[in-house]
Amino acid sequence: MSFISRLFSKSPSDLLGKGDRYMELDSFFDARTCYEDGLRLCSAESSDGDLKIVFSERIEVANCKLAELNIHEAECAYSRGDADKAIDHLELVKTLTHDQALRAKAEKLIFIYSPPESDDVAPPAISSCGSCCGSSRSECSEGPHPDDSLPLMEYYDLLIQQLPSDQCERYAELGEDFAHAYIAASRDDHHEALAAFENCFNTLPHDIYWYEKGKLLHRLGNDCEAEQCLRKAIELNKANSLPWLTLALVLREGNRFQDALTTIDAMVAGHIMPEQALLLRAEIFEATGEHEGAVNLYVELLQTPFARAAAEKLYGILLETGRQGDAAVIFKKYLNKSCH
Repeated sequence: MSFISRLFSKSPSDLLGKGDRYMELDSFFDARTCYEDGLRLCSAESSDGDLKIVFSERIEVANCKLAELNIHEAECAYSRGDADKAIDHLELVKTLTHDQALRAKAEKLIFIYSPPESDDVAPPAISSCGSCCGSSRSECSEGPHPDDSLPLMEYYDLLIQQLPSDQCERYAELGEDFAHAYIAASRDDHHEALAAFENCFNTLPHDIYWYEKGKLLHRLGNDCEAEQCLRKAIELNKANSLPWLTLALVLREGNRFQDALTTIDAMVAGHIMPEQALLLRAEIFEATGEHEGAVNLYVELLQTPFARAAAEKLYGILLETGRQGDAAVIFKKYLNKSCH
């Protein structure tokens, strides 16, 4: 199977170069595997000690990158309401790296994501991750402040860390009134959040206002107005990736596949979350029966940070189309392990 064949290197220097190429592609697990194989080969051949140090350093860097990916996966899992999966990812972080900043962040998020001791209060669901928004999120019962142990702005800061870095910087400057509205939205207090965003209209960048309003209207089931708001946000600021991605999701969920593909094509052409856009395009191809097109896109995504999500989809479609041998290779290489 040519598109998943592994090219085995025979010397430590070959493995070092191959690992470095994987690092450049953000394929951190594959990079670490190459570095570990190279380190073992050095030991077996009694190679130069300096190369062993290089491999050890590269392994630590790859582990840090894997830890960061697990934190990202945890945040997205929690935004979908899956606190258990989020905590599993965060526990992995603590076994991957000795980096104190990453371990501290993991510990802090574990504290936030862990359910309260009382059975009467449901944990909040974070809704700020643009790539995870949608109507499939579980509804939360109304309760007190999401985490009474944290000051409002500190909790808000944790929520917005899930945003793309450029948008995170913008959101960090929007003030306490917006933070109240944003946290209300994260608790699924949609009407309260809408009213609060309206009160902030004159103080907000208008693309952010229309994006947040559109996202809430979608969750309330008003996709027609939600689409109008999201398109308004894009019109005001084409560089804001969040309304682009949310619009594509809204269109896909409404089975408006051609409109969704048009939006996705514009994202790819504009280098706006291109990997997320390609994943969405592959899912639409799969949903509409264009299996070969879906397979090709999932394979392309195997060399990106979205490798596991792509591999899960690819594995399923290969089984569905009777390609059990190819599916077995994908499972062995990408799915018979977590990001550990």
